[in-house]
Amino acid sequence: MDFNIRAGMRVLYKQGNSNWLVGNLMEGNAEINNVGLFLPIAPIGINPDEEYHWAEINNIFLEAQPVEDWMKQYHNLMTKEEYIAFIESDNFERAIEQAWVSDGEYYYYPVSKYSATWILKQPFDYIVRGE
Repeated sequence: MDFNIRAGMRVLYKQGNSNWLVGNLMEGNAEINNVGLFLPIAPIGINPDEEYHWAEINNIFLEAQPVEDWMKQYHNLMTKEEYIAFIESDNFERAIEQAWVSDGEYYYYPVSKYSATWILKQPFDYIVRGE
C-alpha cells in the first residue's frame, strides 16, 4: 500500500502494551535508532505543546479514513450495539458485508469477525458499514 505520510495525519498507535490510541502525526523530525523509526504523535485531546508521544513506525496504523457525511445520512455509521443487532438480524449477509471499526470521526481497520464478542472488545464505539 502506498502512504502519503504527513504532519496532521490521523493515526492509531500503540505505546507498550496499550490498546490502540488515537493521535495526529506531528510536524518535526523523525528519529531512527537500533529499534526502528520513531515518529512524534500528538494524542487526541491533549495539547501537543504539553505532551506528545513517540511511536515506532511498525506500531502505527496509517490507514485512517474520515467518516463522510453520507455515511451518517444513510445510517452506515452505527454504534456497536446497533451493529450487533444488525449482524444478529435476518438482513445480515456475511458474504457481502464490509465494515470498519470507528471512533465516530474516522474509521480504521476492518471488522474481522462478525460476532458480538469480537465487536465489544474493540476500543472504539462505532462501526462504519460499506456501501
